[in-house]
This record gives sequence, structure tokens and C-alpha cells, in this order.
Amino acid sequence: MTDTLGAVVVGTGFGLFTHVRALRDAGIEVRAIVGRDRARTAERAAPLGIPHVATSLAEALAADASIRLVTVATPPHTHFPIVMEAIAAGRHVLCEKPFAKDLAEARAMLRAAEAAGIVHMLGAEFRFDTAQALLARVVNDGMIGEPQHFQRFYFQPGLQDPTEPLSPWWEDAAQGGGFLGAFGAHMIDQVRTTLGEFRRVSGVLQKLAPGRPTMTADDCYSFQFELANGAQGLIAAGMAMPGPLVMSTRAVGSEGGAWIQSGNAFGEPEQVWVARGGEARQIETPADLVNPPPTPFPIGELVQTEQDRWHSQGFDVAPYTRLFGEMKARIEGRAVDSRERAGDFRDAAAGQAVLDAVRRSAAERRWVDVEAV
Repeated sequence: MTDTLGAVVVGTGFGLFTHVRALRDAGIEVRAIVGRDRARTAERAAPLGIPHVATSLAEALAADASIRLVTVATPPHTHFPIVMEAIAAGRHVLCEKPFAKDLAEARAMLRAAEAAGIVHMLGAEFRFDTAQALLARVVNDGMIGEPQHFQRFYFQPGLQDPTEPLSPWWEDAAQGGGFLGAFGAHMIDQVRTTLGEFRRVSGVLQKLAPGRPTMTADDCYSFQFELANGAQGLIAAGMAMPGPLVMSTRAVGSEGGAWIQSGNAFGEPEQVWVARGGEARQIETPADLVNPPPTPFPIGELVQTEQDRWHSQGFDVAPYTRLFGEMKARIEGRAVDSRERAGDFRDAAAGQAVLDAVRRSAAERRWVDVEAV
């Protein structure tokens, strides 16, 4: 292999819109992209100047010896075979969330990655989101005392429109589709990095989007939870909620509370506030947490589905660039001095255990303990 750190992106949706840009911004060469249809993949890759197009990971790895990193951004039900193939080939791997079909697959990928001694990471890029990272620091530094409660709400009306196209897998529960896995996985990771590990959950999954009779996956979820440290909370999100966008994140501790105050259309960024002793104050954002503003994807004709539209806005490129920067440092054996750290396959398995528990709770209508990884 050459000294150049090259990557192959497996997936022509989120991988194209986010992984390719963030890898390049982190100083990693994107040497190939893998898609199911060669002609369509070549058409989507051409404007980005990606050298190799392939229809299998094996083909891509054979085409370029500089490829030492594989990023997997395909539908969730395909993650396991692709990740295991990459590990068997001795490549470092980043896998998107939702990580696996279930906890058994997640544990198998974790064991294989650790046995191979590769660098393995989860696509939990919002650990590097400015406001989320700052809120985690506020809580972990004891600024609100012992954590007692956490709430995270996200509601948007996108799927009120029955003609809005979705990726086929996203509507199919059998393929790992649904909003719980797609977005709830991020919320779960935020709780784990901000407050601690889950002990048990009680959840509800629903499909509320009108005019989609064949859709089997959820577009609305809510679940209560209790953490190992005794803190409790509530998470809820929906994609077919009428009215304006709602985003709310709040944490309450024994000595105060903290929250993320949303930005606005005039360019004001999100802010983190703390209330303690009857007074509220904004927490100044440290320089090391400031991300550049998002830049929308410049090639509009590649945007074909609702998911493409979300991802093309560029909100996750800067956090992902930091994630890939950490991955590059680890591959090259350099120290990582950032306080925020990327999630690995152990974090992925822990998050999968929570997803499995929420789904089981929704099906059985009861509290369910979260399995330890």
C-alpha cells in the first residue's frame, strides 16, 4: 500500500453528500465510490471527480492500493456484510447509524473489529456539533449538579406531504428503515455522552405520515428512560407533525438546569444557557467547539429524495470533518487532544442495545431493560 490515506465511500446518498466532502476536508483522499448500479453511480460521482466507480467493495479495493479506510453509508440491513468484508480485508472502517439490524449483529462487528486491530468508528457526528458538545461539557463539568432529567424533542412537518419522495429502504422496517433508527440513534448517543448509560426504556413507535399505505417503518417515536445513575428523561420526535419546526433540548440537575436555545433564519447560531440560583446566563462557546457554517451541496440535480434534501444542506459536514480528522489521526498513530471523542463500534453496540429495547418495549407495551454490551 502507498503512504497516501485513501478512502472508499460505499453508498451514493448520504455517502455522496456528506462523507465525500468531509473526508476531503479532513485531508483524506476519496479514491472510489461504490453503488449498486454502475451507470447511475458513475453519473453521480462524475461531478465530484471521484477516480474509481465500483459495484462492490472488493472491486474498489482491488482498483486502488491507497484505500485504507472504508466508510459505509448504505441502508442499515446491508451494513453487516460490508463491514465484515472491510474488516476481513484489513481496512479501517466507519459505519453509519443505525449500526446494525440488531444487537447480535452489532456485537459480531465489534468483536471482529477489535480482533483485527483496526480503527473502527460510528457515524455519530453530532458529538462534534457545537451546541450539543457544549451542553455535554456543561453537564459533565457539574455546572447543574448531579444530572436528574433530560428531554429532547424534534418535530417537523416534512412527511405531511404524501408526494414527498423517500428512499425505498427508509419506509421499510425490514430493511432497518424508520425515524427511530435514523434520528433516534443520534438522540440516544447524545444522552450517553451527556448523562450516562441507559438502564431501561418504555417506548412507542407510530406511523403518522398520510398517504403512504405501504410504509411499514415508524416516522414518530417517543420513549421514557432511566439511566444507570438514576437520571430519567423523555425523548420524542416526529416527521409528520403539523405546524412549525420544533427543536428542544433541556437537562435538569440537582443545582440547576441547562438548555440549547435554537438559532434563527438570520444566521444566529444555537446557544447554550444555564439557569442556577434563580439566574440564567449564556455559556460562551469555546473556540475549539466553533464549527464553520453549513454550505449547501452545490449540485442540485443530484438531490432526488427527501433524505437527499436534508443531507444536501451541509449541516453535518463540519462535525463529520472533525470525526474523520480524529479517525485519520488514529490511523496514523497520532495523539488526539480534543475533549470530544468519536464513537466507536462499542458505542455503536451500546446504542443498538437501546434501539432494540425501545422496539421491544413498543411491541410488548412495557418497560424493557437495556442489555449491557
